[in-house]
Amino acid sequence: MTKRIMYPDGLIIPGNLPEDFRPASSKEACGNCGMYSNRRNYCGVYNTPNVRDNWICNKWRQRFFKR
Repeated sequence: MTKRIMYPDGLIIPGNLPEDFRPASSKEACGNCGMYSNRRNYCGVYNTPNVRDNWICNKWRQRFFKR
């Protein structure tokens, strides 16, 4: 599989996100991952800003508290 470099709308996907980073197809998505900051669009697993909340990788973790 080739690493994606752009979201479908043309914005660049941050390079340190994994190759398994893809559009979410269920309720599980970055936006409700325990390691994601909705305010900053920031992924705490990969220390990456500008992450879309409706995408997902294989390191998704359930959020146990409401943000």
